[in-house]
Amino acid sequence: MTGPSTVSVVVCTFNRKEWLERCLEGLDGLDLPPTEVIVVDGPSTDGTREMLMELQSKGKVVLVPQPRLEGISAARNLGLAAVRCDVVCFIDDDAMPYPGWTRAVLSGYDRPEVGGVGGPVDHMSGKLAMGRNAISIYGDWADESKGQSIQGLYPVMVGCNMSFRTDVLRKVGGFDPYFRYHQDETDACLRVILAGYQIAYLDAVRVRHEWCVGSYRKDKLRWYLKLRYMWGRNTAHLVGKNFRGKVGFGEYMAHQARQAIRSRMPAPNASNEATAKGTGGKTPRPITMMGAAFELYGAISGWI
Repeated sequence: MTGPSTVSVVVCTFNRKEWLERCLEGLDGLDLPPTEVIVVDGPSTDGTREMLMELQSKGKVVLVPQPRLEGISAARNLGLAAVRCDVVCFIDDDAMPYPGWTRAVLSGYDRPEVGGVGGPVDHMSGKLAMGRNAISIYGDWADESKGQSIQGLYPVMVGCNMSFRTDVLRKVGGFDPYFRYHQDETDACLRVILAGYQIAYLDAVRVRHEWCVGSYRKDKLRWYLKLRYMWGRNTAHLVGKNFRGKVGFGEYMAHQARQAIRSRMPAPNASNEATAKGTGGKTPRPITMMGAAFELYGAISGWI
């Protein structure tokens, strides 16, 4: 049986010229070059657009201008609309693929029921950051590489290292623009799975990721509270949308309350998950409690 043979890579970017250049160099150095590299550029003002126009004139990339920032899902949908290949890969502009990335991706589509293929994400140092991930019907993530059980959960991919059969992703509607940031890739994976396809995980489908801090994260307190709100809002929306027949609103909120008590109310000055994602240093208990309130409000507003 012959599987897919052509690969498009979509990169979404905005004012990250330095990181984007490194990402594109990594794509250019793949041992199996992608058929096309599509770059969706927000209204960048740091020279990114000019660089991409020059690369497009040389046939190196396909530039898709984004008139205004509308979130990562909208940007990815613009890229998806331009794809001409069997498989579409998504990589972040602050990530770099290992040389065998595209070849490994294609090897994962060895059965027609495979709708998506992903793999691990390393830090730039090469140390593993995220392994095989899965999600519960309550929206809780588990990472097998961290000793967390994924038995009975829904396999999902990390947004900076994921691929889909192009026709399958289009069939399920692409990315939901509701998810401007966070859980966007999770929702897409779930809809592929619920449509009857499988998500495969291969160790060789591997990238390195910088997790660079953009200008929108400079106000660390504001970013932390926004992150907690969006975590609550988007996860509630994700669960209500995809698991409405399995989880009711009351049950979901009770589960979230238990989770908050168990893992999101650390001792004073203790580090926590959200701290690692944006605030830096250690988060005092009053700020953590404020974040929990924002997350609760987000969960209520996000449920559908």
